[in-house]
Amino acid sequence: MSQIDIQDLFNKSRFPSGWRLLLVVLYSPVGFVLVLLRLLVVLLLWLLASLLPNCNFLQAFLSYATRIAFGIVVKIDAESEPRDKQSRVIIANNVSVLDHFALHRATAALVPSVWELPVALSNALGLQKMNMNSKETLIANIKQFLSNSTYSVAVQPEFGTTNSRVALLKFNSWPFSIETSVQPVAIRASRSELVPVHLTALASTWLTEVFWFMFVPYTVFTLKYLKIRRNPDHEILVREVEQDIADALGLQTCSHTVSDKTEYEKRYRTRILSNTRPNRNSSNSQVIHSIEMQRMVHQVSEVLPLVPHNVILRDLMKTRNVDVTIANILDGIVTYTPEPNPPAQLSTTSSSGSSSSAKDKVLGTTSFQEKKIKMIQEARERYIKKHGLTNC
Repeated sequence: MSQIDIQDLFNKSRFPSGWRLLLVVLYSPVGFVLVLLRLLVVLLLWLLASLLPNCNFLQAFLSYATRIAFGIVVKIDAESEPRDKQSRVIIANNVSVLDHFALHRATAALVPSVWELPVALSNALGLQKMNMNSKETLIANIKQFLSNSTYSVAVQPEFGTTNSRVALLKFNSWPFSIETSVQPVAIRASRSELVPVHLTALASTWLTEVFWFMFVPYTVFTLKYLKIRRNPDHEILVREVEQDIADALGLQTCSHTVSDKTEYEKRYRTRILSNTRPNRNSSNSQVIHSIEMQRMVHQVSEVLPLVPHNVILRDLMKTRNVDVTIANILDGIVTYTPEPNPPAQLSTTSSSGSSSSAKDKVLGTTSFQEKKIKMIQEARERYIKKHGLTNC
């Protein structure tokens, strides 16, 4: 497997650069109208599937209407191998969130899902609800479903989408333990060059992906059947099928898994947030913040004049609260070296009438508790004098 930088596997932006972005902007009014109309179609399909009894006619109608709702066109590659129905497990790569519909249209296979949908709508979308509490439980459910149904099952062992330009994500091996033979299917998807919106974007949600399916005029899925692979050793089988699909798509294989993609998405989101956070503060808000901090420093300094301003500011940056900072200083949580010459207007308010140098000498030679008591007493006296409470 090639060692490929994981960032090369994904589109960081859904939109093209340069003049092609103008095409998307000009198309936008039409795109939003299409989204509204298609949402109404989806709502109608949901109501019909919920109210009407499940039957072949209803499933056929829902399937046709779903293609309109999501603008999906499904084709079979001209060089495709014939579909061999002896193998009921189909293995495909993952290019979008709606691959299951394309697979069902072309192969009549169902993809395991946890969604609770009306049966007719679920079948039309190519989904089959199964218990996914654990890998072993899911494998058992798939085997039971194959034994009781005429449908095939499609699994996409990448379990995550890429930009489909560089490499496949490393296939998980457990789907190859269901049966000893599987039919690989290579999926390609494309959209109109007039609206060059990528199928996927890094850290995008499922709803966002569906929105863009409805926004663009159409999305073409082209499926290519490959030769059936058989091997009782599923660890070997998975690598053979992975290589076959990569070769059919002109891609490479790599060692990155869907777990690596998840971690990369987390780092990407964190980096984006850290880059945008400073931009949220305008110059005005920075000025306001600075003035507010200076005001709080002054309040603390009025009570504790011997504490250096930089010490007060540093603690206020953490607490954002005048009272908490004063308590931290008095409790010894914040350590400091007393100011040698505090402002005269703050130091002359002591009822004892002693000079500021005398205070400094006392505070420099007495114990911490004595310092604390003296500070509180002086703060109390200044407060009484400031507010004219001379009779208290």
